Amino acid sequence: MKFVALLFLPIFSFGQIKPDRTISLLDHKVEILAPKELSKMSAEMWTLKYHNLPRPELVLTDENGEINLLIDLTQQPAAESQIAAYKDFRVDNLKKTRKDVKILGEGIKKVNGKNIGFIKFTSQASDQPIFNYYFFTVVDGKILLFTFNCIEKLQMTWEKVADKMLDAIKIK
Repeated sequence: MKFVALLFLPIFSFGQIKPDRTISLLDHKVEILAPKELSKMSAEMWTLKYHNLPRPELVLTDENGEINLLIDLTQQPAAESQIAAYKDFRVDNLKKTRKDVKILGEGIKKVNGKNIGFIKFTSQASDQPIFNYYFFTVVDGKILLFTFNCIEKLQMTWEKVADKMLDAIKIK
């Protein structure tokens, strides 16, 4: 029986999605790992999904637009010591402004020497539930916001991938 299980192990390992390419942003001050399944979102898809919102520094998506990673340096001034307060503010704001939000987790992690806040939650899009994962830190005295989302039925796979992306962030 153990032998049969070992035969199937390679099939499962090939199917795993891994953040395996480095993306550099903001004049090489920020590095994040992303899976090859995500590529730059076209202007047409951006307009379809996000309408008239300003386009962030980087927007990655899968071919179906079901998995998205948005990265943007906001104009919100902050010090690294304020990450916990910023996280609390974002959680409170989500709860006040969106009745469909269910907070799944929140916290602060130390990653490569930097405090990174995170919030995991679900919300309702027009046609289906969405898993959202915000993580953020401070770069050049401003909040750098990573917004990951995917349709809820893909959460089991992609939440683990997003965790790995967060754990590999490097701020220089």
